[in-house]
Amino acid sequence: MQTIVLFSRLTGTVYIIIYRSFYTGMTNIEIIESFFTAFGNRNHQAMNALYSDDIVYSDPLFGMLEGQQVMDKWEMICRDIRDFRLTVIKSEEIDHEYATCQWKATWYSSRSKKQIVFDAKSFMRFGGGKIIEHSDGFSLTKWIAQAYGLRGQFFGWLNFMKRKVQREYRGRLERFSVSKPLFATGDKRTYLSDSFDQ
Repeated sequence: MQTIVLFSRLTGTVYIIIYRSFYTGMTNIEIIESFFTAFGNRNHQAMNALYSDDIVYSDPLFGMLEGQQVMDKWEMICRDIRDFRLTVIKSEEIDHEYATCQWKATWYSSRSKKQIVFDAKSFMRFGGGKIIEHSDGFSLTKWIAQAYGLRGQFFGWLNFMKRKVQREYRGRLERFSVSKPLFATGDKRTYLSDSFDQ
């Protein structure tokens, strides 16, 4: 919270203004770098602290998410993903409002028993020192082919398979969000959602 005290010489009145500042003091590129550093460390708190409260997010797997849904999504992934490695390939500022980041991640899939190699590009819009819009672009077909083994390799390019996987992960996110209040912070028990890496 920030406080400003104003004094009017004309009326002799003192005005005290208390407000919440959302400005982080970082450039857009620094915000992106901080976000992906936190992601590489699976630190969802630090990631979500860089978002505005009304953040809008989209990707080919989860579709459109808003506000707390976005933050729950990152918390679910950071808690569940195993042997995670992330490399930022290139960050680029488009203008004062928009920036992009090309990145690669790997993790172990308990479903396919293999390492997933994940190439993505993030597009972010900034306002008031926060991320206000975030979209991730990646090949859902390639991800399904890796994550779902032979079934994914044979059927991952078909729309019915993509829709099935999208419904599955939206359902996991909904169950995760509902189950969060059941456990205290730091509780090691598994949430009701399945692991993201499967």
